[in-house]
Amino acid sequence: MVWEFQFITFLQQNGNAFFDFLWSVVSMFGEELIMVGVIGALYWCFNKEFAEYMGYSLLTSTVVNGLIKNVVTRDRPFQSDDWQIENKKPDTAGGYSFPSGHSQGSATLFSSLAIWLKRRWMTVIAIIVPLLVAFSRLYLGVHFPTDVIAGLALGVGFSFLCYYLHKKVKDKYLLYIVTLLICSVGLFFCKTDDYFSTFGLMLGAFFGFLFESRFVNFGYDVIWWKKLIRFAGGIAVILILKEGLKLLFNLIVPGSLYLTLIRYAVMAFCGIGLYPMLFAKLKF
Repeated sequence: MVWEFQFITFLQQNGNAFFDFLWSVVSMFGEELIMVGVIGALYWCFNKEFAEYMGYSLLTSTVVNGLIKNVVTRDRPFQSDDWQIENKKPDTAGGYSFPSGHSQGSATLFSSLAIWLKRRWMTVIAIIVPLLVAFSRLYLGVHFPTDVIAGLALGVGFSFLCYYLHKKVKDKYLLYIVTLLICSVGLFFCKTDDYFSTFGLMLGAFFGFLFESRFVNFGYDVIWWKKLIRFAGGIAVILILKEGLKLLFNLIVPGSLYLTLIRYAVMAFCGIGLYPMLFAKLKF
């Protein structure tokens, strides 16, 4: 739609270097590292049930986002030859445009926190932060207004849906398997990295949760600084596996989407299922 191009053009024409930096930082609140950090802190240090719901909600939402993108296949604003729109965040503008993954991810993350915590201050944050993330994606020229509106709506919707399912379905094995089967339809037609990476995370995380509950079952009866070690160690394990496996798999088949899926699945399973086994052995 013409008005969408006009709106983004207006934002960028009234921008400057400070706003470029500011909105690039704000955009990070819809990125993978923030989400992994929040779920990791909850899971390793505070509350497994809370973290498991957050993981289920966020992963289901982001995988569906990738599915929709590959069905709609909408180009991004800066890809238009008729408008001079600058891509100010090229490292986070791969794949298709609709719906906005950053907007949907941030809306899912913060709405899920608000739904679980049931605190007014968290509800306020859950409204403000995703709106700011959505605006940042417009200013940066990587999404249309309708992309971010759809992303916000889907994010909030999946937060409530997944909360209901996670509370209602007591058999988590059944819940996870059915969710995986539904979301696996994208393996037959999706062509972008975002679907395969998030589906890999879902696969590894779901089986990691089940593995931990059966074979590990760690607790939280440790002093605060040991929880910090848990968190720092977990982030380190995930980052090392993510980048290490990337180097290895690129030597085998560069750019393989299925190896991307395996890489993220291994990363998630090790972080959620295997890494906690060290808590008892090393007493932290």
